[in-house]
Amino acid sequence: MTIRLRSIAAAALLLTACGCAIPDTAGAVKSGKAATGIESGTRLYFLSPQGIRLTIRPGTEREGLQQTLDTLMAGPTRTEQHAGLGTALPASGKVTAAGEDGTVTLRLSWPTSALSPYAIQQLVCTAEDAPATTATAPRIAVVSSDAPGPVFAQCDLHHTG
Repeated sequence: MTIRLRSIAAAALLLTACGCAIPDTAGAVKSGKAATGIESGTRLYFLSPQGIRLTIRPGTEREGLQQTLDTLMAGPTRTEQHAGLGTALPASGKVTAAGEDGTVTLRLSWPTSALSPYAIQQLVCTAEDAPATTATAPRIAVVSSDAPGPVFAQCDLHHTG
Protein backbone atom coordinates (compact mmCIF):
# COMPACT_ATOMS: atom_id res chain seq x y z
CA MET A 1 0.00 0.00 0.00
CA THR A 2 2.85 2.37 0.83
CA ILE A 3 4.46 1.77 -2.56
CA ARG A 4 1.19 2.68 -4.27
CA LEU A 5 0.91 5.96 -2.32
CA ARG A 6 4.52 6.77 -3.20
CA SER A 7 3.78 6.10 -6.88
CA ILE A 8 0.76 8.41 -6.80
CA ALA A 9 2.73 11.13 -5.02
CA ALA A 10 5.59 10.80 -7.52
CA ALA A 11 3.17 11.03 -10.45
CA ALA A 12 1.53 14.15 -8.96
CA LEU A 13 4.95 15.74 -8.41
CA LEU A 14 6.00 14.92 -11.97
CA LEU A 15 2.80 16.46 -13.41
CA THR A 16 3.28 19.59 -11.32
CA ALA A 17 6.88 19.94 -12.47
CA CYS A 18 5.93 19.53 -16.14
CA GLY A 19 3.30 22.26 -16.07
CA CYS A 20 0.31 22.33 -18.36
CA ALA A 21 2.20 22.70 -21.66
CA ILE A 22 0.87 26.21 -22.33
CA PRO A 23 3.73 28.51 -23.28
CA ASP A 24 4.23 31.86 -21.59
CA THR A 25 3.28 35.00 -23.49
CA ALA A 26 4.87 38.40 -23.42
CA GLY A 27 1.77 40.18 -22.17
CA ALA A 28 -1.84 40.29 -23.28
CA VAL A 29 -2.77 38.47 -26.47
CA LYS A 30 -5.37 40.15 -28.67
CA SER A 31 -8.09 37.70 -29.62
CA GLY A 32 -11.15 39.78 -30.45
CA LYS A 33 -13.98 41.29 -28.47
CA ALA A 34 -14.83 39.94 -25.06
CA ALA A 35 -18.03 37.95 -24.69
CA THR A 36 -20.92 40.14 -23.59
CA GLY A 37 -23.85 37.73 -23.33
CA ILE A 38 -26.53 38.42 -25.92
CA GLU A 39 -25.08 39.25 -29.33
CA SER A 40 -26.11 42.72 -30.47
CA GLY A 41 -28.40 43.03 -33.42
CA THR A 42 -31.97 42.13 -34.26
CA ARG A 43 -32.93 38.50 -33.57
CA LEU A 44 -35.21 37.07 -36.26
CA TYR A 45 -36.52 33.58 -36.93
CA PHE A 46 -36.74 32.40 -40.52
CA LEU A 47 -37.49 29.10 -42.20
CA SER A 48 -34.59 26.86 -43.20
CA PRO A 49 -34.61 23.37 -44.73
CA GLN A 50 -34.24 22.06 -41.14
CA GLY A 51 -37.13 24.14 -39.75
CA ILE A 52 -37.23 27.47 -37.91
CA ARG A 53 -33.79 29.00 -37.34
CA LEU A 54 -32.47 32.09 -35.55
CA THR A 55 -30.54 34.68 -37.49
CA ILE A 56 -29.08 37.84 -36.01
CA ARG A 57 -28.94 40.98 -38.10
CA PRO A 58 -25.82 42.83 -37.01
CA GLY A 59 -26.24 46.22 -35.42
CA THR A 60 -25.22 48.25 -32.45
CA GLU A 61 -28.62 47.91 -30.79
CA ARG A 62 -31.47 45.47 -30.89
CA GLU A 63 -34.62 46.87 -32.46
CA GLY A 64 -37.74 47.33 -30.33
CA LEU A 65 -40.65 44.89 -30.38
CA GLN A 66 -42.74 46.42 -33.19
CA GLN A 67 -39.72 47.28 -35.32
CA THR A 68 -38.40 43.72 -34.93
CA LEU A 69 -41.70 42.27 -36.16
CA ASP A 70 -41.76 44.76 -39.06
CA THR A 71 -38.25 43.60 -39.99
CA LEU A 72 -39.38 39.97 -39.84
CA MET A 73 -42.34 40.74 -42.09
CA ALA A 74 -39.99 42.32 -44.65
CA GLY A 75 -38.45 38.87 -45.08
CA PRO A 76 -34.89 37.60 -45.29
CA THR A 77 -32.15 39.65 -46.94
CA ARG A 78 -30.43 38.37 -50.08
CA THR A 79 -27.54 37.16 -47.95
CA GLU A 80 -29.94 35.26 -45.69
CA GLN A 81 -31.72 33.84 -48.75
CA HIS A 82 -28.39 32.64 -50.18
CA ALA A 83 -27.77 30.95 -46.81
CA GLY A 84 -30.99 28.98 -47.34
CA LEU A 85 -33.36 31.07 -45.22
CA GLY A 86 -36.89 31.90 -46.29
CA THR A 87 -40.21 32.78 -44.75
CA ALA A 88 -43.58 31.10 -44.34
CA LEU A 89 -45.26 34.46 -43.67
CA PRO A 90 -47.51 36.05 -46.30
CA ALA A 91 -45.93 38.70 -48.52
CA SER A 92 -48.58 41.22 -47.50
CA GLY A 93 -50.19 41.89 -44.18
CA LYS A 94 -49.28 43.41 -40.87
CA VAL A 95 -48.58 42.35 -37.32
CA THR A 96 -49.18 44.87 -34.56
CA ALA A 97 -47.45 44.10 -31.29
CA ALA A 98 -47.97 45.42 -27.78
CA GLY A 99 -46.34 44.28 -24.57
CA GLU A 100 -47.94 44.66 -21.16
CA ASP A 101 -47.97 42.82 -17.81
CA GLY A 102 -45.75 39.95 -19.00
CA THR A 103 -47.73 39.31 -22.18
CA VAL A 104 -46.97 40.31 -25.75
CA THR A 105 -50.10 40.49 -27.91
CA LEU A 106 -49.69 40.01 -31.64
CA ARG A 107 -52.64 41.30 -33.68
CA LEU A 108 -52.62 39.79 -37.16
CA SER A 109 -54.19 41.40 -40.23
CA TRP A 110 -55.00 37.97 -41.68
CA PRO A 111 -56.71 34.91 -40.19
CA THR A 112 -54.46 32.41 -38.43
CA SER A 113 -56.12 29.64 -40.45
CA ALA A 114 -54.24 31.10 -43.45
CA LEU A 115 -50.89 30.58 -41.71
CA SER A 116 -48.79 27.43 -41.46
CA PRO A 117 -47.42 26.30 -38.09
CA TYR A 118 -44.00 27.51 -39.34
CA ALA A 119 -45.35 31.02 -39.90
CA ILE A 120 -46.84 31.10 -36.39
CA GLN A 121 -43.52 29.90 -34.96
CA GLN A 122 -41.62 32.62 -36.85
CA LEU A 123 -43.84 35.26 -35.26
CA VAL A 124 -43.88 33.76 -31.77
CA CYS A 125 -40.14 33.00 -31.57
CA THR A 126 -39.24 36.47 -32.86
CA ALA A 127 -41.66 38.13 -30.41
CA GLU A 128 -40.28 36.12 -27.46
CA ASP A 129 -36.73 37.22 -28.31
CA ALA A 130 -37.52 40.86 -29.09
CA PRO A 131 -37.08 43.54 -26.45
CA ALA A 132 -40.49 44.10 -24.88
CA THR A 133 -41.97 45.87 -21.91
CA THR A 134 -41.62 42.74 -19.79
CA ALA A 135 -38.61 41.89 -17.64
CA THR A 136 -38.88 38.12 -18.17
CA ALA A 137 -39.70 35.98 -21.19
CA PRO A 138 -43.19 37.07 -22.19
CA ARG A 139 -46.29 35.02 -22.86
CA ILE A 140 -47.36 35.45 -26.46
CA ALA A 141 -51.05 35.99 -27.27
CA VAL A 142 -52.01 35.77 -30.95
CA VAL A 143 -55.18 37.61 -31.97
CA SER A 144 -56.76 37.26 -35.41
CA SER A 145 -60.12 37.69 -37.06
CA ASP A 146 -60.86 33.95 -37.16
CA ALA A 147 -60.37 33.26 -33.45
CA PRO A 148 -62.96 34.02 -30.75
CA GLY A 149 -60.22 35.26 -28.43
CA PRO A 150 -56.46 35.30 -28.04
CA VAL A 151 -54.58 32.06 -28.59
CA PHE A 152 -51.51 31.67 -26.40
CA ALA A 153 -48.46 30.20 -28.10
CA GLN A 154 -44.83 29.62 -27.25
CA CYS A 155 -41.68 29.17 -29.28
CA ASP A 156 -40.93 25.47 -29.69
CA LEU A 157 -37.19 26.29 -29.89
CA HIS A 158 -37.19 28.03 -26.50
CA HIS A 159 -39.42 25.61 -24.62
CA THR A 160 -38.78 21.88 -24.62
CA GLY A 161 -40.71 19.18 -22.88
